[in-house]
Amino acid sequence: MIDDFAGGLDTRKSALTSPAGTLQRLNDCVITPGGEIAKRKAFVQVADLTGTFGLAATEANLYAFTRGVAVTAPSSGVPGVGLIYQTLPNTDPQLSQTDFDTFDGDVYVVCSDPTLVSGHPNPHYFRGVLTQGADHGYYVRTYGTKVYGVLGKNLFFSAVGDPTNWTTGTGAGFVNLSTQDADGENLTTLEIYYDKLAIFSSESTQIWSVDTDPLQNVLDQVLRGAGTTAPLASLQYGSGDILYLSQTGVRSIKARDASNSGAVSDIGSPVDLEIQNVYIQRGSGYFNAAKALLEPIVGRFWMIFPDQIFVLSYFPGPKITAWSRYTVPFPINYAVTCGGHVFLRSGNALFAYGGATGNVYDATVGEIRVPYLDMKRPGHNKIFEALDMTITGTWTVKNSFEFNNPDAEETLGTFTQPTWRGGRAGFEGESSHFSLRFYTSGSGPATLSNTAVHYRMADDEA
Repeated sequence: MIDDFAGGLDTRKSALTSPAGTLQRLNDCVITPGGEIAKRKAFVQVADLTGTFGLAATEANLYAFTRGVAVTAPSSGVPGVGLIYQTLPNTDPQLSQTDFDTFDGDVYVVCSDPTLVSGHPNPHYFRGVLTQGADHGYYVRTYGTKVYGVLGKNLFFSAVGDPTNWTTGTGAGFVNLSTQDADGENLTTLEIYYDKLAIFSSESTQIWSVDTDPLQNVLDQVLRGAGTTAPLASLQYGSGDILYLSQTGVRSIKARDASNSGAVSDIGSPVDLEIQNVYIQRGSGYFNAAKALLEPIVGRFWMIFPDQIFVLSYFPGPKITAWSRYTVPFPINYAVTCGGHVFLRSGNALFAYGGATGNVYDATVGEIRVPYLDMKRPGHNKIFEALDMTITGTWTVKNSFEFNNPDAEETLGTFTQPTWRGGRAGFEGESSHFSLRFYTSGSGPATLSNTAVHYRMADDEA
């Protein structure tokens, strides 16, 4: 009986030694707060953003940007979410968004301007106006009435309450982090850590207490070996911890005691091998384009790569820490949350996860692969007789006895309802191990709550 999938995708052990409750594959599905498996929702195109670039968001409005020309915005396609086209005073056709944050309810957007139409390779805009933050960082974060940016070895910051003013002497200024620690020469990004700022380089993270008075800024801690090369792939999560992407996998900076001193944990270890293979097989450019996002409502953490998403379902009450993977049939350029929805931009297309209602499904095939289980008797053959399961939706069930050829599988049947009262599946064969596989079909939702295999020991091995 497997009645709890709380382990989620976990490839730390081989398929022959992984325990029941973990999965070798969990594609286009997630683990629910009850430890069951549910098919993911659909990515539905809701608007056409032709004539614009980038994507940003406040609490209730999406923003895309135009290059010096006003363009009328269409509907966002999602009730309660506005879509605003903000015109930036820059006509460079190569002008692109690198990051954004919000300040006082408005968008502060950071760009790259390769042909220097604005006179700056790194222009910053607030409410559509060029700010003095230009050339002070491609990645920014609002904190404590200031906007902070990182560039090279410097942490820059604006004046108090005025993100357009970056003039030294008005509360604005910079700190050379490489004078604090040798690994601070190549700063990549920054994120809020409890009541402090965590500033990442490619090799380490410095945690700073920052103040409206620049003279009171103090380095609290250096975490070596805790860097990232993916500038958009760090995110405050939970009560104040930070999840971030390193080349070894997804890691967490979390408080180790009441002082909030940081320590690095391995929350992503079940998918370390998967993440490392992404880097090896797809290269640094693909890897460094990753973006971290927190799904509203449910609170799942998404690590978004250009065409796939690693999803963390973390529910402390029922003790669930489970990873899964979404495949995405289009390249992801930008990702934001707004009005309780996740929005992705691909080229000129705007997609909403779950569509306009947040509850739309499509014909994407969810895939579940259970490890090769032996009922704790790996040296003994079992005679298999039947299979039961609790499901909703439509599932095709397959099995593999061939652990030396794990892609070899046979179909046991297709099912649309629980099988416990006479509808069990025929499951015949003799082997020491078995690996069940479940595949969704149809365009509706689907869940798998549990499954049971009926067997007896071979007579001469009982």
